[in-house]
Amino acid sequence: MIMNKKWKITQLRNSKKLKKIADLILNQRIDIILNLLNGYLENKTIENLHDVRIGLRRVRYNLELFLVCYDESTFSKFYNKIEKLQNLSGEVRDLDVLMMNLDQLKNSEVKIEDVIIEKVTEIRTQKEIELINQIKKFLNSKALKQFLKEIK
Repeated sequence: MIMNKKWKITQLRNSKKLKKIADLILNQRIDIILNLLNGYLENKTIENLHDVRIGLRRVRYNLELFLVCYDESTFSKFYNKIEKLQNLSGEVRDLDVLMMNLDQLKNSEVKIEDVIIEKVTEIRTQKEIELINQIKKFLNSKALKQFLKEIK
């Protein structure tokens, strides 16, 4: 259950003013991430993936601040989808960084077996396919639609 998260601010109380602020901030953050996700689907560059990862982090951490303002069930479903996307994008990004590091080592005359590069590339491709599928699911999800209704 999301209510037991260590990041919950127990002294924070819901109010009309706080909800208005939360809605304003989350509308902006979610708008940005929706544009970034669609941009990544159109152009799957390392830079776009990095931007998606940052955008997801911003949405997630802003969500955590305003937990008290929303229905727990609706919030949890949306939050869990954002968290899953953030984790998946992080895995793909980590593999990109690993590939860059392997390339640097290879260019500095360190012997790197081709099978290692091939395996990392294969795993990255699989993870990226999983990420793309999860992004598409998220963009069409009931959790997104319901949460957007909560913040409008």
